[in-house]
Amino acid sequence: MVTRHVVLLNQSSVTIASTEMTAVATALQTQVQRDFAPEWGQHATVRALTAGATVPAGAWPIRVLDHPQAGLGVHLDQNHHPYAEIQAGTNWSITASHELLEMLEDPYGQKFIQGPDIDPASDGHLVSYLVEVCDPCETFAYQINGVAVSDFLTQDYYHAGTSGVKFDFLGKLAQSYDVPRGGYISWQDPEDNRWHQKTPDGQFITARAQIDRFRNPRDDRDRAFSSDRAQGQHDLRALFATYAATIAP
Repeated sequence: MVTRHVVLLNQSSVTIASTEMTAVATALQTQVQRDFAPEWGQHATVRALTAGATVPAGAWPIRVLDHPQAGLGVHLDQNHHPYAEIQAGTNWSITASHELLEMLEDPYGQKFIQGPDIDPASDGHLVSYLVEVCDPCETFAYQINGVAVSDFLTQDYYHAGTSGVKFDFLGKLAQSYDVPRGGYISWQDPEDNRWHQKTPDGQFITARAQIDRFRNPRDDRDRAFSSDRAQGQHDLRALFATYAATIAP
């Protein structure tokens, strides 16, 4: 069993008390081991670092920033090591949870699962979905010891036609490949060699650029949709208000 080591650190101008940092890290640890690991088989230790502390060798950092330099989400550094950037602000713990779980399941942004094309204009042929375990259900959250954390998909979400099971941890999704308003999902279509996406506002969009097979898939998806952000590219900051209204007790 591989256990990842994740550290949470505040590098923003917003003062976050050490007690809050520790409480969030503890809640994330509980979520990983109690809720996430039984479903996805991923294990991690999560701890908060004090202000100014150095990230230990081999640890994967989640950095709280004023303005994420690489963009909100999970990225790879120059040594191909995963890290995540989130923005300081209301309900930052949900974003930290979201990025932590996605970083654990697909740290290198290259995991795909084949399934039927969900675009209603498609004939339902097989496409390749980028596995991001919090994106389709990212408007839902729950609490662990008073700390808000993100909902996440179950593995059954990617099994088309499955019934009588939960498709996300909270049981909010109605069926496999369900993407309610506020969530999103991305996939590669072999028929046109382009990225496709169902966006948070419910649109189905196709990237203008073709897939670059020499790029990291997650980075290539972001590049492909960079000119289409106004049409619904993912922005967690815009969803904080929605999160706050949907946190389960």
